Amino acid sequence: MSVPLLEFLNPVRRGPAGALVNATAADQFWQLLPREDPCAAQRAVSEVLSEVVARNDLSLGQFRALLALDQLARGLGDALLIDFARGRAPSPSPETGAWQSAYALCRSFGEAFEHALRHIVDDRASRGWCEHIPTILLRLFQHRQVEFLLRPYTNEHSIPDGWSGLHGAYRYAESADVRSQPLLSRRCHEERGEVSTLEREYLHVLLLQLLNDGRLSPFEAFWLSRRIPRWCAVLSLQSENAGPVVDGADRRFVVDLDGAAGLVRPPRSTAGTPRYLDPAPMLALIDDEIASFRDPARPVDRSSPFRPGRQLKLLRAVSTVLLPSPAPIDRRGKRLPVASTVEAIVGLSRITRVLRHEERTKSVTSAPAPAAVEVLAKVASSERSTTPPSDMPPTGADGSAGTIDGFGGPDQVWQLKDRSESGCRLRGRIGNQNRMLPGALVAFRERDNTPWTLAVVRRLRKRIGDRVDIGVECLGQDPVVVALSADNDSSTNSNALPHRKRKHCIALYLREGSGHPNLPFGTLVLSPREFKAGRCLTLRPDSAGRTVRLKEPIEEHDGFVWLPYEVVFRPATAHRDPGQPDPGGPAIELPPNDLRVADRTVEAVESAVPKAVARRRESQT
Repeated sequence: MSVPLLEFLNPVRRGPAGALVNATAADQFWQLLPREDPCAAQRAVSEVLSEVVARNDLSLGQFRALLALDQLARGLGDALLIDFARGRAPSPSPETGAWQSAYALCRSFGEAFEHALRHIVDDRASRGWCEHIPTILLRLFQHRQVEFLLRPYTNEHSIPDGWSGLHGAYRYAESADVRSQPLLSRRCHEERGEVSTLEREYLHVLLLQLLNDGRLSPFEAFWLSRRIPRWCAVLSLQSENAGPVVDGADRRFVVDLDGAAGLVRPPRSTAGTPRYLDPAPMLALIDDEIASFRDPARPVDRSSPFRPGRQLKLLRAVSTVLLPSPAPIDRRGKRLPVASTVEAIVGLSRITRVLRHEERTKSVTSAPAPAAVEVLAKVASSERSTTPPSDMPPTGADGSAGTIDGFGGPDQVWQLKDRSESGCRLRGRIGNQNRMLPGALVAFRERDNTPWTLAVVRRLRKRIGDRVDIGVECLGQDPVVVALSADNDSSTNSNALPHRKRKHCIALYLREGSGHPNLPFGTLVLSPREFKAGRCLTLRPDSAGRTVRLKEPIEEHDGFVWLPYEVVFRPATAHRDPGQPDPGGPAIELPPNDLRVADRTVEAVESAVPKAVARRRESQT
């Protein structure tokens, strides 16, 4: 990790730490933690907290030491989650598993505060503990919030017993009449605290569990988690069993305080100790947020790492989850069982390296394939090409990693369990959870020399051990690697002088699709750092200088952007196959800085883009 992440610790002293018998001992222990290794510091803190939980008796001094250590460790938690807040994945190295360490830290503190609460409930605590009861409950709920936020992105599985402690804590807050007591709450990576209540903090945990179910990327989950406190402010749990009914469906959710689950839709008969949640006030706030995006006078939220389109998609997804009855899934064709295996590649940069390696390998043994720029120039042609056979060495049938000559890197072999017109379900082993997340770009193909299929991961479901079920939706087939360049200056002038320094990037080109996705135009997949709506890029090594303008994306994710484009400059010398009609009519020589559309076919594409993109976005929600 970089040095700025380690400034949460004071200079290291040498000497024995001693037991956490009081706040002074906690401070001495903190001074001894390794400054240069936050993950090692977390392991030391978790080990001490496990000793606290193992004690049958807990003195008031030991409890105050726990509170002091909790305050000191806030900076450690922020340091471990700095990549989470900035929207970038941590290093995949096991030695720097920041998210896993943050998860373990919050889980250790949560167990310690649950132990302290049991000490009070069992009437083993002195009267001096009473003033700390709200703090115990607050910190217990907040540590569980981070735990539920991180659990889908770590190598941990849900623990049913974890709910009993949470539900018991809320029941105690009700019996002690402190659930609505105002408290000052400071969250991860927030400088200022805000007024909250124990009921809101408990609802925060319940909503995280309901919404973060394997469909969100970690940064989308973090974005939603920061909005949940505002939504919780208008919600409350009710013990009455009479709730609003809309179109014959009960709008509420229910949580059983005697059960081992979170929020669920009301069953026909409810036993135990139910508490009901009406999400209507929260839905009203979300509808207002969605409506505000259509307001041109709405101020731009520059603090959000996401563009408005991606924020809208997330808000609509939350609304869908909170509908009074589960929304029907619009299947494109029947899902059919399959028993096969596929080679899989994860990540845009990895996919482009493999495809370029295959192209180079083929060029050694056969005639060179047409240049990628010529493929992209035929955007209106229905002509298709096949991907050359791969020379990848096979990996183990259990999904173990292999390497590809020339550049190395792991590949996966997964089981193909079923497929439909729009996607499929894969099953495999994921050694490092951070390499496979919802929203990841995946290329896969069966071993019988079938073309590569490009897809996006829609859902992950953990199974036994490190095995997961991976639901993917297809973006297209036969992706072609294309090289693009742009001026380094902000004007992105496509008619730059030859001597001007240019910035190069790699993208994937997908032809128009006749199946799924049914898009009547070609699209590009490129890195988010290369994307800006309206940016112009020039094809390489295209001496004729074709230039394309990037349009509003169809989908945005943490690792890639999928978007249409338009040709804004195609000179008269542009290559055309003999006998093929010019799809764009006579080429037009444009004056400098004039970005009028030169392709007549673009007008038809322009009218098709909004309809096709709207249909796809509706299918996702």
